[in-house]
Amino acid sequence: MRKSTIIVLIVVVGFLSWMFFSLLQAEPVKVTSRLERSGDKVSVEGQLTNSGDDSGPVIVEVRYYNESGAIIASDTIKLRALAKRGSEDFQSPSRNLPGVASYSLYLNHGRNPYGN
Repeated sequence: MRKSTIIVLIVVVGFLSWMFFSLLQAEPVKVTSRLERSGDKVSVEGQLTNSGDDSGPVIVEVRYYNESGAIIASDTIKLRALAKRGSEDFQSPSRNLPGVASYSLYLNHGRNPYGN
């Protein structure tokens, strides 16, 4: 194997390792959640765990979907700032929503440093 090929392989492996590590650190807030049902009433319960630095306030947006994938309702839950290595429980309001098949969560950390 030529010396230039070995150098290129080392650079590529180094870049891929850096990229993988960066992606692991991209979202320091981990979410565990579940859909709670009581008849036609549904809510989402869960916990946010911060593995990074202190975060600002977090807004959890919950969307409920029917079997065909259409959004049938949504909720917004505002939580306080998460301390470094801290966690926070959350629960959406209990709603009368017959036909809920699934849900999705979106974490809104507010504006990024670029103002978007």
